[in-house]
Amino acid sequence: MSSQQDSNCWDVQVAVLLSFLLQVLLVFLGPTRRRSSAIWSRLTLWSCYLLADSVAVLALGLILYNITDGAGMTLAAFWTPFLLLHLGGPDTITAYSLEDNELWPRHLLGFLFELFAAAVIFFCSLQAAAGIPAMTIHATVLMFVVGIIKYAERIYCLYSGSIYGFRNKMLGRPEPGPNYAKLMTEFDSREKAGLAVQIDIASGGEAAEMENQETTTRLEKSVEARAYAFFLIFRRLFVNAVILSFKERRLSQAFFLNRQNLKPSEAFEVIEVELSFIYDMVYTKAPVAYSTRGWVLRSVCSACLVSALLVFFFLDKPAHHIQPVDVGITYALLLGGLALDAAALLMIFFSDRAKVYLEASRSRRLHWLAWLRRVTKRWQTPRWSGNTSQLNLIGYCLGKPGNYSSKGGRRRRWLHKAAEKLHVDEIVDDFVFIRRVPLRRKQQEESPLLKFIFDGLKTVAENLKGKQEDTMEMCNCRGKRVIQRHAMEIKKAINGNNEVVEDKFKVIMDSVVQSDFDESVLLWHIATDLCRYGGANDVIVPAAAAGGGAAGGETTMSVRPVGTSLSQKTMEMQAIGETLSEYMLYLLVKQPDTVAATATAGIGLLRYRDTCEEARRFFGSMEAWIDGHDDARRMLLGVNTTEKPAVVKGDRSKSALFDGVILAKVLRELDEELMWDVITGVWGEMLTYAAGKCPGSMHVRQLSGGGELITLVWLLMAHMGLGDMYQIQQGDAKAKLIVKDQ
Repeated sequence: MSSQQDSNCWDVQVAVLLSFLLQVLLVFLGPTRRRSSAIWSRLTLWSCYLLADSVAVLALGLILYNITDGAGMTLAAFWTPFLLLHLGGPDTITAYSLEDNELWPRHLLGFLFELFAAAVIFFCSLQAAAGIPAMTIHATVLMFVVGIIKYAERIYCLYSGSIYGFRNKMLGRPEPGPNYAKLMTEFDSREKAGLAVQIDIASGGEAAEMENQETTTRLEKSVEARAYAFFLIFRRLFVNAVILSFKERRLSQAFFLNRQNLKPSEAFEVIEVELSFIYDMVYTKAPVAYSTRGWVLRSVCSACLVSALLVFFFLDKPAHHIQPVDVGITYALLLGGLALDAAALLMIFFSDRAKVYLEASRSRRLHWLAWLRRVTKRWQTPRWSGNTSQLNLIGYCLGKPGNYSSKGGRRRRWLHKAAEKLHVDEIVDDFVFIRRVPLRRKQQEESPLLKFIFDGLKTVAENLKGKQEDTMEMCNCRGKRVIQRHAMEIKKAINGNNEVVEDKFKVIMDSVVQSDFDESVLLWHIATDLCRYGGANDVIVPAAAAGGGAAGGETTMSVRPVGTSLSQKTMEMQAIGETLSEYMLYLLVKQPDTVAATATAGIGLLRYRDTCEEARRFFGSMEAWIDGHDDARRMLLGVNTTEKPAVVKGDRSKSALFDGVILAKVLRELDEELMWDVITGVWGEMLTYAAGKCPGSMHVRQLSGGGELITLVWLLMAHMGLGDMYQIQQGDAKAKLIVKDQ
């Protein structure tokens, strides 16, 4: 090939190198999304994921064009199977989202087309005058084997991660149960023979007790081994195949309820590892990588890569007029392929599945591997983000530039309008207004929020053991049980005669019973924020805000002050309540699919937008008196709310702003400890209610974006026997025929 021809093929060289570079990025960026919810990291990975396939296909097209155009390329056919290998993708990522798995037939069709294009390139190179060197034909065939295997692995893993494929693997063998027809036929024949025979059903009580003891002993293993045992049982929940037996419920409760001195951090660690197994099965090549067949295929691929490298190493490059730049690119592809294979093996070795295998293996030859894993445990990466995303409605309305306020400056308003025109305002809002708050400051630290959730669910599960109807009622509560439990204390704390007390108590109860779920979230979010205000007894507010006096004048109203010194328990409950409040609003607004089953379609977002618009209009009219978040709370609490907003405004607007203010004023009449106990308890029930109603497939979707707290809560509820995923029986019935003595 001439130098002129080489210079004409620079686009192929760049495309091939770029395709390899994207594979390197995917290998190391792929695992980060399970533990990061940051938008920039997700955008980076998404861009690499989309570009990887596009660049590889582009490189195939460029090679084919150069060959058919007569430009020729000495190593074109040898580079072609590397592009098939790149299209197969790394072990760390096969699908970016669940929809990619569902499109596995499209990838299969693409594979057939790209394989045909690669074959055309190969045979065209053989016929070209300056075609592929004879010595590299064998190496090219070997690389075709590698490329076909890697691409086929990806398609199989996409199929396995699809709803249909995942469900087929989860269902297992059909179970007909005991042979009913045989038993009854035998019973009938003996009865007709004149024998006194009866069917005895063995009691499952003693067997269940013995099984509990065996189960507890069996689960005295590492966290990974326990999580893998639960993963094999509960993975079917993620494809909405929600039929679990009494035995499986008892197995899970033996660890999560009956185990003595189980710390919340230990329970959630098991759940985190279990979710990590689910993530691997859906978004990576785990269905192949952790199977015997996969190891055989991996060995074949590695052997082919080494053989191809040796063939190219001993090839006489100058004799075939191969340019140094092409030699460098080819070595980069071969050595890079081997390096990525080695990196994949290391990732498998340090995976949770590898630890389960090493623990189960009794081979002495593998003991050093188990020791090496223990030594390197300190460098283990988190299995999920460990964060809760926070969105504050008042903070958003104060910071968002709009038509009602002159604050923010011309530049900020211009950027806001530009983002709206480009339809990227939601992405900009995520960067500006969404906060990610870690649940733990240190990895081994006990999280107060997780402890609150675990202790609450454990208490409920222990009280409701064997009461399926009560369990279902509990799962449908979103604050009612907490308010009823504190009803007497609330009524005693409220000022006024009996009629006033009942009216105010009704405001609290109706906010969780009569309101839609999305409305309840907004009401309690606004109320929680306003309950944080700790102003003086007399609050000066504009007359227009208070609803009295001359326009532009001022009026004085009494607002109950929140004490400056709070007990440690109250401060902890306040922090938990605030975190859950802003997290639930984030789910309602930014992750609406997670609460879709709990809210009327579209109404939640409409109500949120109307509420924000009313709040921004109100803050704009009070701009002279508002210099921060605390001032905004003071102004809202100063509004005269003796008449309900619906009476004055009608139902044209779905805003819940001043209904939330009314709720906050009632709650602020309680003493601080009781107030935050009620608020935090209501948010705890709302979280468990939303978690239980969210379908399993939606929880799987969250795993690819760093994971969500609501998914951990949902799986913990399933492990404790709370939910409708169990087919409750008294145990496995064991019938036998007994012939009585004559």
